[in-house]
Amino acid sequence: MSATTYARQRPIPRRKVELVREYASLLRKYDGVVIVSITGISAPVLHEVRAKLREEGDVLKVIKNTLMTKAIDAVSSEKRGLERLKDYLTGQNAAIFTDKNPFSLKMLLDKSKVMREARAGDVAQSDIVVREGNTNIAPGPIISLFNKLGVPVSIREGSVWVTRDTIVARKGDVISSDLAELLRRLGMKPIEVSLKVKAAYTDGIVIPGEELEIDLSEYEEMLKRCVQQAVNLCLNAAYPTAETVGHLVAKAHLEGLALSLSAAYFTPEAMPLLLAKAEREARAIYELVHAASAS
Repeated sequence: MSATTYARQRPIPRRKVELVREYASLLRKYDGVVIVSITGISAPVLHEVRAKLREEGDVLKVIKNTLMTKAIDAVSSEKRGLERLKDYLTGQNAAIFTDKNPFSLKMLLDKSKVMREARAGDVAQSDIVVREGNTNIAPGPIISLFNKLGVPVSIREGSVWVTRDTIVARKGDVISSDLAELLRRLGMKPIEVSLKVKAAYTDGIVIPGEELEIDLSEYEEMLKRCVQQAVNLCLNAAYPTAETVGHLVAKAHLEGLALSLSAAYFTPEAMPLLLAKAEREARAIYELVHAASAS
């Protein structure tokens, strides 16, 4: 029995064809592409991140995995290694098309974190504090919500006032639906979110997201150690560089001066020191002779 193959009965929607062409065009235009997870990321957050990336010359597109796969297939013959990016096209994703080094883009994304409203079930990333002052909320059922969450309030000038700073959640606490509602009414956005990098493609290489994590303080200390070791090597080898020539000249000057003193060789720099040394030695001899004569 011969195997049957599936034949699509309806034509592929034009919009899908256009998206594949758009993705393929962007893959050709930019040196690299980064796949980021957008699971749980709201549209306003995406809009804000997209605007920040646009200022840097990057393009963020929310993608359909199947269409992105077809675009990669269309371009893979032009960009070696690109097909390995398909392994990361699961779940909800966006693609960032960029000419930046992927490590630089990862650091930019880390700095471009966005604050969003809390949802029930979120975990507080730090202590959440409702500050003292006017909430600009009219009195009503909201009063019972303040009371339920232990936030002291009073009514002044036709609005609800918080009478003192109150911690409503500690770092690590799970946010309840009541607290999420109160924070929303107060206009507070206590949850920090950023796009999670799944993988990046550049120069024929696909780099997993976890390998893009960089501890800048660690690299800074490493760089300082490397510079110090390089300077020490140049000093020990008497190899002049812009950083070491001053130290080498100073060292040579001191060694020459020490040689002049030990050899009693007169130079303009050594003369005052030689005279002072001679005076000390003469005084010491005088003291010895004087002590011998007195005895």
